Amino acid sequence: MENKFHSLLDYIQRKSSFHCQYYKEKPLSRRIRVRMRALHLDEYDQYMRYLIDNPEEMEVLLETLTINLSYFFRNLETFDYIRDTLFKAMSGTHKRLVVWSAGCAHGEEPYSLAISAAQSGVLDRMIIYATDIDHKALGVAQEGLYDTFAFQYTPRHILDTYFKKQDSKYRIMSVIKERVRFCYADLFDKPPFGGCDLIMCRNVLIYLDRPAQSAILKNFYEQLQPDGYLVIGKVELLIGIPEVKLFEIVNRAEHVYKKRF
Repeated sequence: MENKFHSLLDYIQRKSSFHCQYYKEKPLSRRIRVRMRALHLDEYDQYMRYLIDNPEEMEVLLETLTINLSYFFRNLETFDYIRDTLFKAMSGTHKRLVVWSAGCAHGEEPYSLAISAAQSGVLDRMIIYATDIDHKALGVAQEGLYDTFAFQYTPRHILDTYFKKQDSKYRIMSVIKERVRFCYADLFDKPPFGGCDLIMCRNVLIYLDRPAQSAILKNFYEQLQPDGYLVIGKVELLIGIPEVKLFEIVNRAEHVYKKRF
């Protein structure tokens, strides 16, 4: 069974851009089995044969493997801290501000950052790069049209101010949308931009093994400005990772770190 599973992972990696070897096996196995159950398949080798015979299944699988569940202003207190402390401090400068939303899924996080920047008065000199490895998710993000379930953590005044009702959905206002640039990028690679003032990457590291976490943290460190900040998920800890020494914690509750230099 173990050999069949690893053979399947090798095939997925060869045929896609998904780095299976960096992910913890248990969550990876659970997600693969979601697709197997949907197709009434019991064995990993049966599913690999299905992938070979039905290449379109790979896109469906990748959508399942990548964690695309997100909401606007999820963990509202984190965005409050970014708006009231980090962006407020940045408002005292006149430089161009660069933010990276790494693993942006359907775009709720980078748009939430842009709204927070608008509330802080720094949006006009900010560019937010939002990246993911799921082309379908990036397409949804670029459309900027969302069902009501995406707003379960969103204060009503924000919904009324920055979104326009369109039938049963809500569309992000152009003044926010135009400050966010969506592009395909892997967290392990150097992105086509740098000098970030803030990097936000939440609920991605938790699914990766220790070497992968180390590689990504080093990449983030290299892309940050000397006084840049890193925000990770509230369930994520950097304990035991050598690269944690590259950062100092500035808000333990909201998991906000600052680059050491």
